[in-house]
Amino acid sequence: MDPNGELWNQVYDARSAFFESTIGPLPNEILKMTSTTGIWPGGGLFVIPASRLGPDIWAYTTFGLTNPDMPTTVTADNVQIETDAEGRPLRVTGTLRPKVPAASVPGRAGYGYEILMLTNGHAEWPILFLQWAVIDELVDDAGLLDRVERHAGLTVEEIEISTGDPINVIIAKARAPLPGPVQLPNGTMQILVATSITAEEMTWSFDHGRPALLERLARAGIGQMSVLARPSTPL
Repeated sequence: MDPNGELWNQVYDARSAFFESTIGPLPNEILKMTSTTGIWPGGGLFVIPASRLGPDIWAYTTFGLTNPDMPTTVTADNVQIETDAEGRPLRVTGTLRPKVPAASVPGRAGYGYEILMLTNGHAEWPILFLQWAVIDELVDDAGLLDRVERHAGLTVEEIEISTGDPINVIIAKARAPLPGPVQLPNGTMQILVATSITAEEMTWSFDHGRPALLERLARAGIGQMSVLARPSTPL
């Protein structure tokens, strides 16, 4: 798929319009992931002041898992990232090679979803989570959407975010008032929301199920908002 092709641009524009109408205006620059150079052409991450959701809410989202050239057909070996004195990437080297792409599901746009996190106030750590999620999907073929649909949500334990302690999350489809699925020119895009949870909430969900945990978070007023180091929600 030519990343400059007409369908690719139509999908990009439709996805942009959806996020801007439901979340907030997109920044001028997309954050590129150097580790996915050549694997995810045109894809990246956005940090969005989510003005349509409320004051001082921020959304951190993938932007391109639903591109028409996804699932990716290549992977990279021996990736080396050269950085400057401040740790900013200068050059990426490695070897691209073909891979068996993840199975395409009829009716889905690319992988079928974009994944986001929400916080009150701006933070840096959600970007680290999104980088983990992208690599898990593009490189390791995690099939996050299939797993979310199969189990009515997915819990993941102890994800390293480089700063502070590892986090636990529950990944589920967006719940009201967050936007639901939308039809893009190449298929349906689901919005998956990752929400940080406590170790106690994680353990509780093993016995009571992911839907019950989502309801517990909703009753406590947390919903699908991520708050680090908060106490567990009441039962």
